[in-house]
Amino acid sequence: MPPRTYKPSQLTKQHILQTAVERYNESGTASVSMNALAEACGISAGNLQYHYKAKEDIFRAILEDLYHDYDVIYTYTNAPFNLNTLRHIMRLGFDINWKYRFFFRELGALLRHDPLLAARFREIQEQRLTDQKAFIHQLAEASGLQITLTPEELHHVTLIGWLLANTWLSYVETLGQEINETTLNEAVEVMVQHYKPYLPEIL
Repeated sequence: MPPRTYKPSQLTKQHILQTAVERYNESGTASVSMNALAEACGISAGNLQYHYKAKEDIFRAILEDLYHDYDVIYTYTNAPFNLNTLRHIMRLGFDINWKYRFFFRELGALLRHDPLLAARFREIQEQRLTDQKAFIHQLAEASGLQITLTPEELHHVTLIGWLLANTWLSYVETLGQEINETTLNEAVEVMVQHYKPYLPEIL
């Protein structure tokens, strides 16, 4: 397959979103005006608004990028499912959350402010929970394991894991701790402990 090519406008939009994520992570969304973002991108305010008319459009586009980044996790369905695989998958997820940390820090406010963003977030979240339950079954089948949970129990286990993953880094920051290799590895081990009772054959 030939390498993917991008039109100049697509490259500009990618540059805007990447810069926006970096600036929002550093300073928060309220502190970064559209003019300041345009300056950080090295483009005019008019050029920025040609691609994204308002911050809300940028947040919606970033949400799509965030959840598309998670797709890499679902490539592990045919990998031997062992403790190292589980840790690797969890670390991938936490690295993505850290990449978009402003979104999780400000999630409640962002969703309250933009009903369209909130509706899309709920839609994606419901889909991802379904994906994760299917993913757990695929991993188990690939390794000859039996999932003994009822559908309702599996839903609850998956939901708790989802909530832990999406709030852990913010929790660590509220304690005044730095996010580094130590705290990321601790996050992974918390997730392992969560799933451990349900995967005794490998853990």
